[in-house]
Amino acid sequence: MTQCGHPPRPPGGAVAGPGVRRAGATADRHDRVAARTAPGRSARRRRGSTSMSESTLLLLVTVLAVVLPVVVAVVVTVVTVRRIRRDPRRLGNAYWLLATAVLLGWVLSIAGSSGNPVFGALVLAVVLSPLITLVFAVFCVLNGAVMLRRERLSLGNSLSLLTGLAIIGLLVAVWPVLALDSLVLRALWLACLLAAAFLAFQFAAFLGYAWLYRWLVRDRPADWVVVLGSGLHGSEVPPLLASRIATGMDELARRGAGRLVLSGGKGDDERLAEGEAMARWAAAHGADPAVLTAETGSRTTEENLRFSSALVGDGPGVIVTSNYHALRAALLARRLGIDAQAVGAPTAGYYWPSAVLREFVAVLREYRVANAVLLALVAVPVPLALVLVAG
Repeated sequence: MTQCGHPPRPPGGAVAGPGVRRAGATADRHDRVAARTAPGRSARRRRGSTSMSESTLLLLVTVLAVVLPVVVAVVVTVVTVRRIRRDPRRLGNAYWLLATAVLLGWVLSIAGSSGNPVFGALVLAVVLSPLITLVFAVFCVLNGAVMLRRERLSLGNSLSLLTGLAIIGLLVAVWPVLALDSLVLRALWLACLLAAAFLAFQFAAFLGYAWLYRWLVRDRPADWVVVLGSGLHGSEVPPLLASRIATGMDELARRGAGRLVLSGGKGDDERLAEGEAMARWAAAHGADPAVLTAETGSRTTEENLRFSSALVGDGPGVIVTSNYHALRAALLARRLGIDAQAVGAPTAGYYWPSAVLREFVAVLREYRVANAVLLALVAVPVPLALVLVAG
């Protein structure tokens, strides 16, 4: 029963004094402050978590930007070296080497601050390409004039002249094309320009790898040497063929080979088979007749290689031809399954440009399907898109 004048007791019989009430009020204030500050702390935690995620992502991107090029460069370099060591008689090695050079230049630019030297060289080549193209065209025309003065008139001997005139014609055509204001004509000119650029790139790759190939195979062992014929003047060995035979004799002695095969059949305007005339020339210039073998049934380079390989049997060998022809002879030997590398004999300087252009055309013809597809992919899409969009 409650006494009059006294406040009611709280449950349990405890009396809520002033201290208890102050403690309760303080707790209430703390709860209200905590309620107000909790969202701020959560936001700061979220901002800290976001900042940490951005830092982690930035670190990951940086690591990938540094590590990935190195890994790709190492893989491509290893593949390139293995391809060349396994068989240097692959024209595709030229493109692997180019990719390796670009990637290594990229890695060097990451390691230092001087930029990508390979990419810089490519940019410089692009900037100077009009001047380089004009100089090359003039050189081809002048060389073609020399060829026609010193050699008989033929399509093969006229290649440098025709190439130079075609390049000059393409460059000069830009003015009437722009003046006529014809979209189709401009697209056609652009397609021709892109096709010419594609062929120029292919030619540079072919020429560069042909130069490198001779160093890759200079010390390969050989059990036999085959010299390819190139035509006689009646029954006489001309200077071009004499250079091949002399180089074959040098390779025979330098590599310690046991047989020298002189390969060439009889042409319609020749008095005897090339192989026989070549063997006589070699014997007259100091070769041991015991190691000489004349192959006299072949009429083409492929027959030279097939008939000669049947004479020498197994074992690695060396094919001797002119320097402009060495890489294509090596490619052909690989296709025929003959274990032989090719060595080039010196050629007269004026004769070399047209001859190497002739070899390049022959290689394009041998890989005509792949080259036709690539040429179409390079030369057609952009001009066609311009016509469709602008028309």
